[in-house]
Amino acid sequence: MSDPVRYVSWAEVPAGLRPANDLRFAGLEPRGGPAGVLVIDDREVELFRSADATPRVRPATAPARDGAIPPPIGSPGSTGGRASRRSAVALPHASGLLARLKRSDADGATTVTTARTWVRELLDSSFVVLDTETTGLGYDDEIVEIAVVGPDGETLLETLVRPRSGHVPAMVSRVHGLTMRDLQGAPTWAEVYDEVLALTSGRRVVAWNAPFDERMVRQSARLWSLPERLKGFECAMQAYAFCRGGRFGRAKLERAAAALGLLGGAPQRHRSCADARLTLDVLRASIDARR
Repeated sequence: MSDPVRYVSWAEVPAGLRPANDLRFAGLEPRGGPAGVLVIDDREVELFRSADATPRVRPATAPARDGAIPPPIGSPGSTGGRASRRSAVALPHASGLLARLKRSDADGATTVTTARTWVRELLDSSFVVLDTETTGLGYDDEIVEIAVVGPDGETLLETLVRPRSGHVPAMVSRVHGLTMRDLQGAPTWAEVYDEVLALTSGRRVVAWNAPFDERMVRQSARLWSLPERLKGFECAMQAYAFCRGGRFGRAKLERAAAALGLLGGAPQRHRSCADARLTLDVLRASIDARR
């Protein structure tokens, strides 16, 4: 096996390579050895392919009554997970916020100010918000719905996607409500992919749990033998956590929206376009939210 490629700045790091802590922050576990090493601030950060990462299974702290192991973080029935403010290091394409925090060695108040400034700058830039619904969380799972919305919440893309496997597990259908009956006649990922690339080209791409959505986009492309040409995503979940003082760790989108009073008591829809708009609303509200 060849040695990992070494990089000396984030600008050199290809899309799809992320530090292990960032993957774990998103409930994923690196798979295989590092594909690269970033040398920065006199230290080395190993970089792993987000497309190869697999969902983490939370270890049971005490046996359940029926002996069952708790579900992976982010899956139906999961209680989420928590990460400290220092658990993540800068992402190749989201390094602005996290790199600023690291350089300043910020305390809680400075962290909030820096994070909110970063969000304001994001909202003033050219960006899109992307969200997916999938057949599951695993290494062979696929996208069954994708949406891309613009800075004003306008729908740029909203489409169902017929999975190559031809199967959506019943447990997953209970979350987003989509079954194979709904997906019959929908375009395949091979038919949707070019439009996704066109809409994201030259723009920052934001998702709630960025490493997961990025992995699913790349994974779906690989299942259809398509080139992985999508740029790296920026994580709204991390931005929200820092805007609230780093106390919320891996907050689910529904929890974050409810904490900001954006749901009005209604549940999250778990459909791509609605969730993408909700992600945008959470980012906007995070700027002025109480800690």
